[in-house]
Amino acid sequence: METTELHIGVDLHEKESQVAVYEAKGNPIEEKRVPTPKLAEYIGSLPGVKHVGIESIGFIYPIYDRLVEAGCDVWVANPNNFQQIAKTRIKHDNVDARVLGQLLRAGFLPRSYIPDADGREKRLLVKERIRYDVRAADMKNSIRWMLNRRGMRVEKPFTAEDMVKLRVLGLRELEYRLRELELLESLIDDLDRRILFTASRDRSVRLLNTIPGVGAYTALHLATALDPVDRFLDSKHACAYVARARKL
Repeated sequence: METTELHIGVDLHEKESQVAVYEAKGNPIEEKRVPTPKLAEYIGSLPGVKHVGIESIGFIYPIYDRLVEAGCDVWVANPNNFQQIAKTRIKHDNVDARVLGQLLRAGFLPRSYIPDADGREKRLLVKERIRYDVRAADMKNSIRWMLNRRGMRVEKPFTAEDMVKLRVLGLRELEYRLRELELLESLIDDLDRRILFTASRDRSVRLLNTIPGVGAYTALHLATALDPVDRFLDSKHACAYVARARKL
């Protein structure tokens, strides 16, 4: 008995998603809107082998996990590498779902790697460290700007000694910023401790950490970006992936 093979394009949205279902030869079977929380249940109920094409979005992981649990072969396309939908003249959910389904069926849908739960947590840890570091830098710039606005020049305003001097000025808006900066730096210290702990328990990170000039943070960042490294054809492809990821 021949197994039914379906190719399904899904234009994801938080509340409702548009679905386009095609048979192996490309003939359309069904188009409909499905409540996103019920998406895996609906697709899982379809007969045969189900290949599902979706774009990567902010809440992709729980949807991806539920589809995989429902027995689907899920292809996640990075929108930065997927220009066909963006170039479609008529921007419409129906069109997006159809394009995803047809490209998947034809073998032209670029597939992104989806890390497992452990890999996701490590990536999140790295991203949180970057996010708080950027916020701390922005706060320091805000403090420098405020001092300049008042005609005050402080060479190194963020040393422990000069922070005390700044507080003596009694400027309320400055005090608020200094307190926020201290909170941000305490969060960064906590994240650094978590990174060191995580790095100590990961063989790949420990190996990268042996490279001169590469600390625990950089090693964890590289390890989470490249893992599993055997998905790259060679070192040139791996380096190109890391270089592209830095720009996204």
